[in-house]
Amino acid sequence: MHLAARALCLALVPSIAAAQAETRYPATQQAQPRSAAVATPDASRYLVVACPTPAGTPSASLGQPTDSATRALVAALEASAATDASMAHPARHADQDEHGDHDEHAHDALRSADEKGSGEDPDAPFAPQFKIHLFADMKYAAIDTVGSRNGFSLGQFDLFGRSELSDALSVIAEATLTALPRNTFSAHLERLMLTYSPTDLLSASVGRYHTGIGYYNTAYHHGTWFQTATGRPLMYNIDGDIGVIPIHTLGVSATGAVPSGSLGLHYLAEFGSGRAGQASAAGTTQPALNDNNTPSMNGALWIRPDAIDGLQLGVSLYHDRLTFSDTSKARNDETIAAAHIIYKTDVLELMTEGMLMRHDPRGAGTASDSHGYYAQASRRFGSVRPYARMDYLEIPKTDPLFAFLGRRFGPSVGVRYDFQPLAALKLQTSHLNQTTRPNMNRFDAQVSFMF
Repeated sequence: MHLAARALCLALVPSIAAAQAETRYPATQQAQPRSAAVATPDASRYLVVACPTPAGTPSASLGQPTDSATRALVAALEASAATDASMAHPARHADQDEHGDHDEHAHDALRSADEKGSGEDPDAPFAPQFKIHLFADMKYAAIDTVGSRNGFSLGQFDLFGRSELSDALSVIAEATLTALPRNTFSAHLERLMLTYSPTDLLSASVGRYHTGIGYYNTAYHHGTWFQTATGRPLMYNIDGDIGVIPIHTLGVSATGAVPSGSLGLHYLAEFGSGRAGQASAAGTTQPALNDNNTPSMNGALWIRPDAIDGLQLGVSLYHDRLTFSDTSKARNDETIAAAHIIYKTDVLELMTEGMLMRHDPRGAGTASDSHGYYAQASRRFGSVRPYARMDYLEIPKTDPLFAFLGRRFGPSVGVRYDFQPLAALKLQTSHLNQTTRPNMNRFDAQVSFMF
């Protein structure tokens, strides 16, 4: 029985590559290939918690994890599996196959969940599996601006889950709790998507998701453990920091591969609610209301040529119409064009993106153009990854939403140390020049992890 429980446990612990090794784009919309069918002993619903293996460990070598933290977690899962097996199915063995592909947030792809039970009972009821990943971070920040308070703080608690409902149908859900000043928390349902993926040529989704503007917004979601740096680039700021790009939208999307041989061409089309109606600087997509009859639209194309492994080049174009809470202001057409060049391997990371955002009043006034970019480079040396990033964002005084931000730019330099396969320490120092606020120097020490 102990050997059977061990086999079951190891089958439920798929491998995962290092967080920086590969990023699928767009991670929010692209469904993964269906894995081999799995024999399910009964019709009950299972909760599967996936544990990544250390970077560089082949999925085929999962029989004996080499890292002490991973071995400890596997042992705990084995004990739990043995207890469950002895209570629920004392005389039954479950054979399951490994599947090592990656999914959103660089998770392992889930096994198919529409199987019909064991071979002896092909008519057993359908039993979906729900796989869950949890992420969190905490940090110490020291800032030199007047009125700033240095100290420790909790970051964001992130719950991400996915369930395969059939060969081609899956559900993604992601919710966060973000720590706020004065012992309060902000809860958000970040993503909730139903995705139909019949082939690699089409993956259609409906729900709330991250907009496919540029690269970073769909390559990195809310688990800071996957990011090299402590935070996001200025142009992709989210949550407590003011970001200028609409991070979320609510609607429908379609993505997939375009038959193009070694060019590796992909497409994305989105049709959604856009920014929150009655737009403000902090506006986000409303969950159940659209203030005007003009939806947002976004399209993107990108290539991943076979000739250069790890290279990705892409462009996107977003359009929306904004309605303001100040009724004296005319509605604005919002257009955001973005382009990116990404080169990522397990060792080297080179990323740069640029965007141009135009707000054009309908019928009166002059259009305002904002622009920004970032460039980030890092290289891994064993468990240590030093990195540097340059941010630039310029908003004109005539912009109806973000004029108060002005021009902001500056470098960040840091180092990430993966002291355990599932936990990382990041030390980062930054300087930010600002035209509408005092310049700022800051130091951040962050521990981010998944469990």
